[in-house]
Amino acid sequence: MEQCFGPILLHYVDSTSMLQKFLTAIIAEEWARKYDALPNQPPLTEVCVLAQELTSKTLAWLQSKPPPAYHEMAFSLSRIHADCISLLQMFATECKLPMSSIPFLGTEIDISETRPGCFTIETAQAAMGSMYSRLKDSLGRTRKKELAVINEKRSLIVSSIEHYNDLKSQHDIRVSASFAAAFVAFKSTPEKVSPVVKGIMNGIKVRTVVLIDDKI
Repeated sequence: MEQCFGPILLHYVDSTSMLQKFLTAIIAEEWARKYDALPNQPPLTEVCVLAQELTSKTLAWLQSKPPPAYHEMAFSLSRIHADCISLLQMFATECKLPMSSIPFLGTEIDISETRPGCFTIETAQAAMGSMYSRLKDSLGRTRKKELAVINEKRSLIVSSIEHYNDLKSQHDIRVSASFAAAFVAFKSTPEKVSPVVKGIMNGIKVRTVVLIDDKI
């Protein structure tokens, strides 16, 4: 296990992909449980460096803040980026405001929120919030017909932003639940149990929602 899958699991556990993190945790948990079923064996973390590293990495993730986003969300953010630019530019093309008054939203997206000047979900919220309001207020009482069209498009983008944030929360819950399950399977004891307990509770929430959906 350690020689064949160790490099892959260690790479995936640190991945920006929710799916890769999730699958790593499932494999790690299954491995730990299979080992635990063997008779008269010392704890896996005492005899295997890979188990120690996976335990350390899953606990570190549980104890820290979730990432701003995951790799799978990049396409959605790209679409929101394009929609926000298109909407704000309508104030120039449809409402005849000078192009210089239209805010610049960046040319690239950044789901990690670490590169200055790039478009993030926070930029999108500002574009549909304060930036939109400033441009709208500059029109005064004119362009009501054009503004109605723009406002309708804005409502769709706001819904996309809300869906993006909901998806982010779902990904956080899945990763934290799977990481907590893997950590418990390795039978390690953290200094603070609250992050692990929170992850387990997230897993219970996910299972409850799935059961309810199935009944419906």
